[in-house]
Amino acid sequence: WKFHAQEAVTRVVSIELGVGRTGRLTPVAKLEPVKVGGVTVTSATLHNEDELTRKDVRPGDIVIVRRAGEVIPEIVRSLGSGDGRREAPFVFPSKCPVCGGPVVRPEGESAHRCMNFSCPARLRESILHWAGREAMDIDGLGERLADRLVETGLVRDLSDIYRLDASSLAGLERMGAKSAGNLAASIERSRNPDLDRFIAALGIPGVGTVAARALAERFGSLERLASATEEELRETRGIGPVLARSLAAFFRDGVTAGAVERLLDAGVKPSEARPASSGGLLEGLTIVFTGGLAIPGDEAKRLAEAAGARVTGSVSSKTDIVVAGPGAGGKLAEAERLGIEVIGEAEFLERARGSRRLP
Repeated sequence: WKFHAQEAVTRVVSIELGVGRTGRLTPVAKLEPVKVGGVTVTSATLHNEDELTRKDVRPGDIVIVRRAGEVIPEIVRSLGSGDGRREAPFVFPSKCPVCGGPVVRPEGESAHRCMNFSCPARLRESILHWAGREAMDIDGLGERLADRLVETGLVRDLSDIYRLDASSLAGLERMGAKSAGNLAASIERSRNPDLDRFIAALGIPGVGTVAARALAERFGSLERLASATEEELRETRGIGPVLARSLAAFFRDGVTAGAVERLLDAGVKPSEARPASSGGLLEGLTIVFTGGLAIPGDEAKRLAEAAGARVTGSVSSKTDIVVAGPGAGGKLAEAERLGIEVIGEAEFLERARGSRRLP
C-alpha cells in the first residue's frame, strides 16, 4: 500500500454511534491518537452500515486513516488486528443510544435512523418538521425560534409546544408581545389537525404526505392505525413490507408510543378521516396546473392527490387534465395542441370534492 502525505496508521479503540439532527446514526471509530497532516486525529467516520461492512473495520484493528484538507478524517482500509485474532463485527443496535427509541433502516437508504421525534438529538429538526406547512402549519415557528426553544429548555419534548403561551413566548429574546400572541394563536389552531397531517408531522422515516394520506384513508383514526398489524399496514396503497414493519414498530415501541401519547395528553386531537372511495372523478388521472389560481398551489395539489389524482409539472401525452387559470401560457398551448382536456379552477374544485375524499 502506498501511503499519501495525509494518511497515517493507527489502531481502532472502539466503534461508537453518533446521532445527528435528523436522527441519523453514524458509526465513528475512536482511535489511538495519531498525527495526520500535522493534526492529531482521535476519531474517524465510518459513514454507514454498508461502508462499515465493505471496509470490515472492527475494534482492535490496525487501520489507515486519511485526512484531506479540512474534511472529517475517514478510515481508508483495515489492515487486520496484527495478531490474526479479531473482534466480532460491529452490529447496529435496534435502540437509539441517546433516547432508547426504535432504530430502523428505511428501504432504499444506507442510513439507520432513530424514530423518536422527541429524541434530544433530533428535537430541533422535529420541531421544524412538526411546524411545517405540510404538517401542523404553525406560522412563525422557524429555525431561529426552534433553536431558542431548545436552548432555553422551554421545549424538551415535542408536546411541550402545546404548553407554550403568549407570556412564556414573549420572554424569549427578540420576541415581541404581538409576535408572541400570533404564534400562540397559531399553535392553538394546530391542536385539531387532519389525521393525514398529524401522521406526516410525526416524522416517521419513509412516511411523507402521500403515504400519510393513504394511511389516514385506510384506517380512518389514529387509534385504528396504531393498533394495525403489519399485514393490515401492507394492504395500504404504497406501503411495502419494510415500511409496514417500521410503522408497526413505531406504534408498538414504548418510547415512540409514549411520545405520541404525550401529544394527545397535551391537547392535540387529530380528526378522523373519511375512507377513500373508489371510482372518483379524478381517480388515477394525471393533472397539471397552470396560470393563476384563487387557492394556493399546495392546496390545489393536496385536493387533487386526495381525490386520487397525480400532479405533475409539465404537459405531455400522458397528461389527462390541465387546470388553467388566468395568465396560462405555454402549458395551455401544449395541452390544446395535444388535445388534452382543459378545465378551470371551479370545475376542478367541483370534481375534486365530488370524489368525496375530502370534506
